[in-house]
Amino acid sequence: MAEGKTKGKFFIGWYFKMLCGNTVLALIPGLIRDGTGKRLPFLQVIWNENVCWLEFKEEDFFIDWNQKRIILGNNIFSRRGVRLDIKTEEISLKGIVRFGPITPIRYPIMGPFQYMPFMECKHEIISMSHRLSGKVKLNGDIVDFAGGMGYIEGDRGTSFPESYLWIQCNTFSENASVMVSIAKIPWLGLRFEGCICVVMYQGKEYRFATYLGARVVSKRETAVIIKQGAYVLKVFLSNQSRRDEKRFAHKLRAPVQGEMSRFIKEEHLLRGRFLLYKGENMIFDLSSNSVSFEYDL
Repeated sequence: MAEGKTKGKFFIGWYFKMLCGNTVLALIPGLIRDGTGKRLPFLQVIWNENVCWLEFKEEDFFIDWNQKRIILGNNIFSRRGVRLDIKTEEISLKGIVRFGPITPIRYPIMGPFQYMPFMECKHEIISMSHRLSGKVKLNGDIVDFAGGMGYIEGDRGTSFPESYLWIQCNTFSENASVMVSIAKIPWLGLRFEGCICVVMYQGKEYRFATYLGARVVSKRETAVIIKQGAYVLKVFLSNQSRRDEKRFAHKLRAPVQGEMSRFIKEEHLLRGRFLLYKGENMIFDLSSNSVSFEYDL
């Protein structure tokens, strides 16, 4: 959805997550437009347990759709990397992080739902995993992302789902990456529980989705089980993060009808276990201390 071709309330945003060791830096550049036509470019910056909200002037925002690049003031976000130059009373962030070859999925995660009208939010996975290189200076500290892992996704529409969860991890002892999202979806006066999930393991893609017949067996803050045909995915999250004995969730702003007036919870560096089965056969049993979890249940 090119924002210049739409009318009325809407939002469009991207999520660039970068992880190296015990440091998580996530960047959310985007644009909202309210019912009066007023447009507000923004950037949310998340680093570990901290979050910062920045607003920009309308003329500071530009999308190069051909190059798939977002320009926000002196900052550039693309599939090749990010260049950052931010200085406010709250945060100082400057540097360049380059991305290795991205890992796209085989076809859009929304499947046929991407063509359906009146969907309040449409999701896009741009890269399940890619290597990082480069450094940033964050509030006086140098953060080196060499050898780290990145992830990119995008959202567009009018509002986030009223109830949802999102789990993402691409740091395992084996070549694997996982993204799970479950949400209550309003459509034409009805509501249904929708599921989209991609698992990439040893170069093979496994996909769970409502449009493929996936069924959510269990959904809690500490456990998700999805079944689709002979395949079953189980995800278990610990009540501890690897940073602290106690989990810590910070608040992110989220869109509601063209305004960033809602707050959702996001956690990083959680301990998690992921199991994938086909029938009685286990495909993998992998654990990680680098799970990201976002929710409003």
